[in-house]
Amino acid sequence: MPDAPDWITDVQVNVVVENVPVPPAPAKERAAGGAGNYSGVHETYQEVVSWTVAALKVGDLKEILIVTDDYDHTEIKITVGSVTWCTGWSPTSAMPIIFEDLKLVAGTEVKVEAQSDDGTAIDVDAIIVAKEIG
Repeated sequence: MPDAPDWITDVQVNVVVENVPVPPAPAKERAAGGAGNYSGVHETYQEVVSWTVAALKVGDLKEILIVTDDYDHTEIKITVGSVTWCTGWSPTSAMPIIFEDLKLVAGTEVKVEAQSDDGTAIDVDAIIVAKEIG
């Protein structure tokens, strides 16, 4: 390190996500996210599953998995916080959407919604895989 004394060999870095510190490992972690289902004919988005990061925790979004019985008529909308990650997406098969380790501040909501593109009955399952730290 250029400006540090010679005897300094380690520096601890504190990571903060919107004023909430991310604890260094090891930290208290717990599984989070959830699973849900929507079955119906609505042509407007209906919630399949959602997860909100608990107060004073940091969320770690890993992946979202979506499966439907009718890929030809299912449209998906995914929202992460105030960002619409995708809308009007028609998956062609079951597939995980990988977010790796997307850190989310306490109170952030992740929501998966589905709709039928033409009133055809659909049955959609979605899983949000995540954890909360702190």
